[in-house]
Amino acid sequence: MKIIIRLTILSGLIFLVSCKSENGKTELKESYSLSEQEMLQDFEVFESIYKKANAGLYKYHSRSEIDSVFSKNKAEIKDNVSYREFYNILWNVIDYTGSCHNELTYPDSLDSHLSKQKIFFPIPIKYLENKVFTNLEYKNIPIGSEIISINNVNANQFVTSIARYVSTDGFNKTGKYKKIETDWLPFYIYLSEGKLTQFEIEYKAPNSDSPKKSTIESVSYKDFYANYNKRYSKEFESKFNNDYSYQWIDSLSTGFLEVHTFAMGGPETDGHKKYAAFLDSVFTTLKTQKVETLIVDVRGNGGGNDPNDLLLYSYLTQREFKENTSAFTLFQEIPFQEYYIDDDVEELKNDLKEEHSILKEGKYYQNNNFNKVWKSRENAFHGTIILLIDPYVASAGSLFASLVKSDENTVVIGEETLGGYYGHTGHIPVNYELPNSKLHLTFSIVDLNQDVTQLSDEKFGDGVKPDFKVGQSYQDFMNNRDTQLNFAIQKIEKL
Repeated sequence: MKIIIRLTILSGLIFLVSCKSENGKTELKESYSLSEQEMLQDFEVFESIYKKANAGLYKYHSRSEIDSVFSKNKAEIKDNVSYREFYNILWNVIDYTGSCHNELTYPDSLDSHLSKQKIFFPIPIKYLENKVFTNLEYKNIPIGSEIISINNVNANQFVTSIARYVSTDGFNKTGKYKKIETDWLPFYIYLSEGKLTQFEIEYKAPNSDSPKKSTIESVSYKDFYANYNKRYSKEFESKFNNDYSYQWIDSLSTGFLEVHTFAMGGPETDGHKKYAAFLDSVFTTLKTQKVETLIVDVRGNGGGNDPNDLLLYSYLTQREFKENTSAFTLFQEIPFQEYYIDDDVEELKNDLKEEHSILKEGKYYQNNNFNKVWKSRENAFHGTIILLIDPYVASAGSLFASLVKSDENTVVIGEETLGGYYGHTGHIPVNYELPNSKLHLTFSIVDLNQDVTQLSDEKFGDGVKPDFKVGQSYQDFMNNRDTQLNFAIQKIEKL
């Protein structure tokens, strides 16, 4: 993903004026040249594309429920609706459908235009124990201060309003709240609240019960990002930047395997080959040493390339398995090509005809040539697996986590993943541009059911849920301690 979210419109469509809001703060109002008719046309194009090409559109909701959401939001389009409000109307539908691969982004020109303006919230935050805390000392506001309200809006209500811009699988909420800690925060606030020149923060400093207020000026995105790079939690979070590693915890006689991404490249790449050799070496060592407990840490793993997730699982299971029990798309030839902006029209058509060749009830299913049966590796691990997960785990990351949780020798510690347990809509992303607003619509076109066990604690639409729900505590945040790993170590000590 780009550091700067695509929040743009063609530069000739926008002008700005200043006015006073009801609470007396200076607020920048926006006017655009999009007419009601142009917005209606874009909405209709969006609806047609989603219904024709999005295989996961009815995964979590009935056809009548989806139709109702389209109708309800289309009715919100009026001549005085701003561009940002029009974005929100479209996003209401997209968010409701429930897929972590869904995106709606402005075209690149306003991306640059908006990013230079001083309209953004300046302070990175942490969301811990259902509360919001500052993640940087800023002006007179100390690190770790609890934010009570922003612009007279209760912090929990404020967070709910911005977390909706995070797309998750199914009905998951945990991932929505966790991702507001990232460098996307100021844009989520902009999309929710519009352009503001200042923010009034009510907060309580650490070890204080006395609320204080501070008015802080808005900043450019560049300035926010500089603050984000100085955030207090950066040192702790940097541990998830390494792609993969292994170490031996001698005091516990336990292996510790970290795999924080599956983006090492496809099967023919040097990155994949290096990763494959690494795994074989690790699991040969584990078998030789007759290790009985292994911590597998996939926190922060947002996915990556096939077959890196399945290869790792083949070293952790004793069963035969597939990536999915079924996978389908709605087309072989790309619909609405006049709005399609990728340059792979013929290539994608040929690939889909080769891989999704089984037509059944209007859906093109994947054939077995592309969904092979995997077998357990000769040096696969047979002991107890402690799996560490968090809300950032998605796509191939959550598929892997769901497979591991399905096995009886696994204990899962952490927080519910952003990606689904039973399935997701992924594999092949497509990009469309709406004709008048130039908004970019991105989604994946293959809906799949994962090869997992039905579990009593996993409902359809859930992410991968932990056996022990453990998030970082406030005190551990302030001391840069790893709450989840420490909990896992304590569990192993009791084994």
